[in-house]
Amino acid sequence: MVDQTEVAEGRFIPGTALLVDDAGQEVGKHAGGKHTEIVLIPPPSDDPNDPLNWSMNRKRLQLTLMCLYTFILNGFVNFYGVAYVGLSTDLKISFNGLNVGSALLFLFSGIGAAFWQPVAMKFGRRPVYIIGLIITMVGSIVGATQKDFNIWCVFNVIWGLGCGPKEGLPQISLQDTYFAHEMGAKVGYWALCYSAGAFITPLVAGYVYVQLSWRWCFWITAIGMGALAILLFFTLEETLYPRTFSTEGVSPSVSGAGSTSEKSDPDAVSSDEKGAVTVSTALPSQKKLKTFWEARPLHVYGINPGPSWRDLFFRPWILATFPPVLWAGFFAGVSVCWWAAIFTTQSEFFSAPPYLWSGESVGLTNAAALIGSILGTIFAGNISDWWVLGAARRNKGVREPEQRLSLLLVTAIITAGGLNMYGYGVWHGVHWTCPVFGMGLMAFGFTACSIIAETYVLDSYRAVAAEALVLLNIFRNLIGMTFVFAIQPWLDHSGWGNAYVQMMALAIITHLTVIPMMMYGKKLRAGTSEKYLKMLADSGIPVTYA
Repeated sequence: MVDQTEVAEGRFIPGTALLVDDAGQEVGKHAGGKHTEIVLIPPPSDDPNDPLNWSMNRKRLQLTLMCLYTFILNGFVNFYGVAYVGLSTDLKISFNGLNVGSALLFLFSGIGAAFWQPVAMKFGRRPVYIIGLIITMVGSIVGATQKDFNIWCVFNVIWGLGCGPKEGLPQISLQDTYFAHEMGAKVGYWALCYSAGAFITPLVAGYVYVQLSWRWCFWITAIGMGALAILLFFTLEETLYPRTFSTEGVSPSVSGAGSTSEKSDPDAVSSDEKGAVTVSTALPSQKKLKTFWEARPLHVYGINPGPSWRDLFFRPWILATFPPVLWAGFFAGVSVCWWAAIFTTQSEFFSAPPYLWSGESVGLTNAAALIGSILGTIFAGNISDWWVLGAARRNKGVREPEQRLSLLLVTAIITAGGLNMYGYGVWHGVHWTCPVFGMGLMAFGFTACSIIAETYVLDSYRAVAAEALVLLNIFRNLIGMTFVFAIQPWLDHSGWGNAYVQMMALAIITHLTVIPMMMYGKKLRAGTSEKYLKMLADSGIPVTYA
């Protein structure tokens, strides 16, 4: 909860907030049950249609749909990875040429994310997800009928644009629905599905490739995208909610917020709670729950009139002057390289001597990566939430976003070890258990690092998280694109073993940047407070939501 006095006196620091109220300071709405000491951030309105006030079952359905969307979309992105040998032979494209197409996928995923996020802020989250799926379906049909390198590149461009919404928008949808103390776990579930999709679908793709053909990898993708678009049309609710100084009484006014305590259920804040937040005009009790189709509109254009289109497209670049966002983008971008280091090389590595594996066997290696992703999600999700709550208690109840970063010291060791075991193991032709176990460690590191970096940004700049995640994804996709362009020449020049030892050194150096962020991150956030508050004021977002 933001202290209005700190804002007035110029002592406000983005991300620093009272999370655990053990001292009974009676600030804002609190969680219920066994955790009444936890302050609800952001404070929910008294509107029953506010996604923060939804019932637990309604929230779980939304979470499930977001996880399913992420799993399927990111899975199908990797559905043809095990078929690189067949693609190279039939299309007469070198591995380096195939990687050029994959690099275009990274590039246009970043461009797509930058385009779709502002659209989602104006028209709503729902239409963006569905339109993106239709675009990827068309791209899959192009991929299934491709005959040369040019069409391979066209396929990756279309797919990148259609995949853009998966790069950041699901996290925003979850933030629409859950409180700050729940976000680590919820982003963890999302990240698990992101990684699981990347590592489970190749298990199936290997059999499709061998038993049918690589073209069927694309046809199955087209069918899956169409089916998912239909499912979301009938089930996904709109979560864009205008947390502004509206005249409809749907949001809290700044005056009076934080002056009264309310003990409530964190999973379903009922609409008849009173006293926690001052409402600007009309009584919330007069609001009725939306009907089935009112909650699932084709679009909600006009519900968020505050920021202009120009502001929405250019505001992410204002955040480029925020050092914590820049660091998180760099860190997440380098981390995604370890995922790319698996999917761009596994077919080449394991189909060569001494392994000489078939497509099915190559696909099965992703089981290790899946296990690593699951463990990485638990570590960076539920465990990190528990870690932050403990750190806040030791800090007089105050949550600092940097408290979560200390867990990255563990991922440094695991990621470096995985890169060495995978690349150096394959180079020396050791027993397959060594490189496959290394894949699992790399997947743990990539998943955990991505979750923690993104949650750090959400903790620090919650009110402009959509714009911050756009910038994060631009960094992540640009770095990933550069890595995919470079990896084949890198492997050819340095040799498989030496290249992965160099990647290990890069991973360690990247993790060393965590130390200055833990030491000076709060001071860097304090330096952005004036710009951050101006962004909130320009958008009409209450400071209580910061």
